[in-house]
Amino acid sequence: MKTGFYPKMAVSGMRKNGRLYLPYIAACILMVAVFYIMHLLGYSEMLEGFEGAGTARDMLRLGTIVMAVFGTIFLFYTQATLIKGRLKEFGLYSVLGMSRKNLGKIIFYETVITWFVSVTGGTAIGIGLSKLAELAFRKMIGIGSSYRFIISGESILVTVIVYSLIFFLIFLNAARQVRFSRTINLINSDKAGEKPPKANWFIGILGLVILLSGYFLALKIEQPLSALQVFFIAVILTIIGTYLVLIAGSVVLCRILQKNKKYYYKTNHFVSVSSMAYRMKRNGAGLASICILLTMILVMMSSTSALYVNREETLNNHYPRQINCTASNDGFSGSYGERIEKIKADVDSKTKEYGAEIRDCYYYTTCYVSGYFENGRLILDVDALDNILRIDYDNVIQVYFFGIDDYNRLTGNNEVLSSGEVLVGVEGNVALGDEITIGDESFRVAKKINYRQGDFKHTLVSTIVSTLFIIVDDLGDVASRYNGLYDYKGNEMLTWEWHYSFDTDLDEDKQMELSGLLRDHIRDELYQEEYWGVRCESRAEQRNDFVRTFGGLFFLGILLSVIFLVSCVLIIYYKQISEGFEDQSRFGIMQKVGMTKENIRNSINSQMLTVFLIPIVVACIHLAVVLPIIHKLLKLFGHNNMPLLLACAGICVLICGIFYATIYKITSNAYYKIVS
Repeated sequence: MKTGFYPKMAVSGMRKNGRLYLPYIAACILMVAVFYIMHLLGYSEMLEGFEGAGTARDMLRLGTIVMAVFGTIFLFYTQATLIKGRLKEFGLYSVLGMSRKNLGKIIFYETVITWFVSVTGGTAIGIGLSKLAELAFRKMIGIGSSYRFIISGESILVTVIVYSLIFFLIFLNAARQVRFSRTINLINSDKAGEKPPKANWFIGILGLVILLSGYFLALKIEQPLSALQVFFIAVILTIIGTYLVLIAGSVVLCRILQKNKKYYYKTNHFVSVSSMAYRMKRNGAGLASICILLTMILVMMSSTSALYVNREETLNNHYPRQINCTASNDGFSGSYGERIEKIKADVDSKTKEYGAEIRDCYYYTTCYVSGYFENGRLILDVDALDNILRIDYDNVIQVYFFGIDDYNRLTGNNEVLSSGEVLVGVEGNVALGDEITIGDESFRVAKKINYRQGDFKHTLVSTIVSTLFIIVDDLGDVASRYNGLYDYKGNEMLTWEWHYSFDTDLDEDKQMELSGLLRDHIRDELYQEEYWGVRCESRAEQRNDFVRTFGGLFFLGILLSVIFLVSCVLIIYYKQISEGFEDQSRFGIMQKVGMTKENIRNSINSQMLTVFLIPIVVACIHLAVVLPIIHKLLKLFGHNNMPLLLACAGICVLICGIFYATIYKITSNAYYKIVS
């Protein structure tokens, strides 16, 4: 054949099928552009030198990996749908004498053209939008604007390599589809109906069991550490269950509608239900894919927006005063109290020397241990805890001991305790009786307290396990009883901590300078004899880290949500187009026997509303079930504002619903134009 024959055939085929190829190429261009932008922001030097920007960059680097993996999976799915629409055309080429090798060459040139347009266009658009994305990213993470325009050769090279590999794999898959198909099957591909899946009740029940198992895991979890442990298991079960339930559920739905004579034998419903029954298995898989994408969007945007909006409250929870000093060490010594009194006096003295006034201060000392809570007893025995993989983290408890003097000073109360008596506060699901045993020591519970009184509420910022606050009459005496206990790694189980926090009359720059001076002083004092963990931080200097961490997560969530939305739109579009061509002949026959344009429009609306309401409804159910586990995971970041999370989730559902309805309207019009 003449040189250039196959490229011309490829261009001609793509032009004739522009309705299929243009959205596909547009999606490829967008994915390449977003990948380039993520890689540029994550790996270029534009954010170097900014404190706290490293975390945000790490998130974007993770985002490039997610984009590469998701892009591969989604483009495989989309291209398989696209090739299926071309099978009849390839069958005709085969009848006219083309071999499978010749068809492979056409597919090769189509893939090369798509690759070139996508990578070139995507990289160009990515470069063009990179500055806008950089400015938006800097705004979210609280970094000043830069007027440098950077084009990263490394990012361009990585983008080209990654998407060249993806398109090579796509070509191999497309060639395989044509290579192993018989000519008669290619020609009749548009007439090949689908049978309902066998044993659909079994598939449906199995899917429901798997789905409810995922729900059960999400609802059962009490503590963030457990949530982190089983989150991905719950996600996988939910995805598998969704696919099985919707595949089998579409079968059951069609049968129920067909058996309902009052519903089925109406002009609006007869054709739509019959069409759905014809391809019920594929309907379920497509609807499940849309549902999973919508759920991912809602979960990502709800969680990241809640973190970003609540960043100041989370910061204040972590750092309740402008200056926060902490010293800690493993084990306990009777000399700690004297040394801390001296350090506190020195901190007060140096703060006044700096010219600052100490306001609204609080301080306290605590000792804590962790163990396994069972039958009213906290087990500290090493042998019982050595197999950490089998531990139920809902029963892991952290116990904080406080002296009664510190408790009264922080709360303004005037409690009195006898020897062996304790006051107990509980964070989490812990059942207590009149006595509590911690290790080998037992204490009488004199009273249960609300630990969120006064400044005592600052003693717990966030927790990943249940927590007990034990107020004792003599902290030194109680702490000494747990000295010499070691965990399975050989580390001291008891940790001693001292906290001192206060406000000043300084501006934020001077607060950061003062915290640095105090940090150096405390370290010099405590390092004279042994190593202590020392922190002295200002709320102002930590604000940057919080803003950049949560801003980076929010920015990444927006970018990935855009990609998932585009993917969702493309799935819906191809579903409508492919089903429109399949239904074209059926509606043509119905028009010949008297079906009007209005009847067609009503039938299409009936089918669209029946089919496309399912994914958004199920996605909202998934979100409602998974919100508790999201709330627990957000506690790991110090976020504990459930009403805000619910508000963000509601706004995300509203926005996503409006967008989904718009896409439904647009694609249903495309379907109508084809069948009418």
